[in-house]
Amino acid sequence: MKKRVLALSVATIGLMVACASEGPSKSPVAGKASDPGRAVLAANDGWAAAEGGVTGGAAAKPEHDVTVTSRKALVDALALAGNAPKIIRIKGTINLSTDDAGRELTAKDYAVAPYNFDEYMKVYAPAVWNKTLVKGRPVRNLTGPQEEARKASVTRQREQVTIQLPSNTTLIGLGKDAKLVRGNIWIGAGVENVIIRNIAFEDAFDYFPAWDPGDSFKIDKSYPGCQENYVDAKAGPQLCPGGRWNSEYDSISINGGKRVWIDHCSFSDGARSDKLFPPVFPFPHNEITQKVQHHDGAVDVTNAADLVTISYSVFRDHDKTNLIGGSDSSKIDGGKLRVTFHHNWFENVGQRMPRVRFGKVHVYNNVYIGDATGSDDSKLSPYQNHVASLAIKSKITGNIFRQGLGIGKESAVYSEANVFEIANGSVAQAAGNMGGSVFFDAGTLFNGKVVDLLAAINEAGKPLSAEVGWKPTLYAAKPLPATEVAAHVKAQAGPGKL
Repeated sequence: MKKRVLALSVATIGLMVACASEGPSKSPVAGKASDPGRAVLAANDGWAAAEGGVTGGAAAKPEHDVTVTSRKALVDALALAGNAPKIIRIKGTINLSTDDAGRELTAKDYAVAPYNFDEYMKVYAPAVWNKTLVKGRPVRNLTGPQEEARKASVTRQREQVTIQLPSNTTLIGLGKDAKLVRGNIWIGAGVENVIIRNIAFEDAFDYFPAWDPGDSFKIDKSYPGCQENYVDAKAGPQLCPGGRWNSEYDSISINGGKRVWIDHCSFSDGARSDKLFPPVFPFPHNEITQKVQHHDGAVDVTNAADLVTISYSVFRDHDKTNLIGGSDSSKIDGGKLRVTFHHNWFENVGQRMPRVRFGKVHVYNNVYIGDATGSDDSKLSPYQNHVASLAIKSKITGNIFRQGLGIGKESAVYSEANVFEIANGSVAQAAGNMGGSVFFDAGTLFNGKVVDLLAAINEAGKPLSAEVGWKPTLYAAKPLPATEVAAHVKAQAGPGKL
């Protein structure tokens, strides 16, 4: 990805101090140090500690220990240090969608003519585009001037809002109010040894989401008029359900990176919730899931990324939260995507907590709080669920809790002592089979009761085996009993609590 080079404007601070890391006593809070910026990942703290641990920029020289207050200063500091150990301290709010003078850039700054959202909708509306199917789906590779202009607009925005971190970096917020907003932190292939702590990430907003007419498309004849061959406006594939809006940016993309520790951060859509951008096409393309999606993941781990620990962080007011493995067809993810989630707080999020392919993923002592009102009823047909959701969608103020853990292709998820507090939900929504074959769970609490999560999954769909083929050994401290998890996590997770 091409990045523009900015002139240097870095203020250096601080004196070199020794690296320090205190292991936890009773509570498994890792990475304590007299200077949190110099902290390293505690021994055995999840998968990130497996092959040499994570020190980030703890060994930074004084000239590479800097405080930044703007996007320009952040980019300059990263360029100055390169792959040398560096500590970048975030002070206040940094908007990543700004120019060198600090002016915020919006859709009108990034848009490439002739792109226009209203025209884009007209050209690719299902009533127009979906009349002919190829291999049972509408053509997913959109063509034409509007799509070309949209892609060019995406490129222009990406070049500004995506910040690539190099190896041996600690990115840490100062105090209780450090924020990175409206941008994407990218940890790409070849990048190793990164620490991100004590930062609130908000609103990684894509101004140019793409419509995919074939995503979730089905010829479901329970829908009036739905059939494979086009006849007229009242009969044809344009009346079949399916199609989704997809966006470009995660708050953090670990896209091929290795040995990454994310700790005491928070992630949300901020004030621009996707609730503000409802479906734009008429029935049957107006399901709640067909909202105009301007936000992608919070933290996604893809493209053979490996050895990641995500701890004591808050995921709130977001839909598609954590994707581990981007495709069932990947040829590079096997043996990679080893990730630990512990002591995280998920609230008012919809799905992917995480959704896993290929990886050995350890999920323990996390708290999930949500409301499943409006989620599908397994006793109803897709059409009946669609109609039912339309009847209540105006009453839903947050994200519908659809599924917690997603067990995907060749994944091996090991879950223990997690807590779910899901209003109007069932145990089967805590986790679901998305093409996997194995899953282990122990000690799950669902709405105050110990449950057999694997049995609930197997009762709801294709059975999974408990033989995942591995057992976690990397713990900074012994996991808490599930009965103690909620209070502990709510008190300790998120920025401002180091």
